Amino acid sequence: MGSGTYVNELGGAIGNSTTGSVPSKGTQTTIGLSSTIPIFQGGLPAARIRQAQAQEGQTLEQVVGTERAVVQAARAAFANYDAAQRQIQAQTVAVQANELALEGARAEQSVGTRTVLDVLNAEQELLNSQVALVTAKRDAYVAGFTLLNAMGQAEAQDLGLDGGPLYDPLGNYRRVANNWNDWATDPRHPTIATRTVSPQEMPANPIVTPQIDSARIDTSPPAPVVITSVPPTGVTQPQQ
Repeated sequence: MGSGTYVNELGGAIGNSTTGSVPSKGTQTTIGLSSTIPIFQGGLPAARIRQAQAQEGQTLEQVVGTERAVVQAARAAFANYDAAQRQIQAQTVAVQANELALEGARAEQSVGTRTVLDVLNAEQELLNSQVALVTAKRDAYVAGFTLLNAMGQAEAQDLGLDGGPLYDPLGNYRRVANNWNDWATDPRHPTIATRTVSPQEMPANPIVTPQIDSARIDTSPPAPVVITSVPPTGVTQPQQ
């Protein structure tokens, strides 16, 4: 805390009576320090400290819980993937065995020792094993992608997907990291999607009017559909 005052005394007395009264002027400056220290606040600071410590412990426990969940998901996905691979091997052997059994059933049926029903049963067993093999391969693909997802390697950049530029979560941060003020804006993004509602179909007073480029709306009427009947091949139409 500080204050200053200018003093100007025309009739002030300085010195003794022999010198007489002379005008005096000058500057008076005062500097001080004031502080307030609370003595008792009902335990509020200590309660806030304990609250912060409890929240810190909760956050640490959440970190450990997230780590355990990730490890559990990765282990389960790997176990499913390994089981699917072994299932593929087993179903491949089953298909080979059913193919051999069907071949033998057909050979025995040709000499009369087996019936047609036996051949049909063998064909059904082969079909069931083939379906089980395809299902096992599908389960292996799903388990493989689940494992990649648990490992954090199933993102678009990891899979090499073609869908245009990928979103960069740190792009906006890099763009504004060195700005010295907050007065910044971005250019308007043009509308890419095509409207399915024409301006004539819009209500007079729409509740929400988005800023959509009207040049992207095709107002031309749809092309007429011409339906022609073509007689089937080999059919002669009756003459009138």
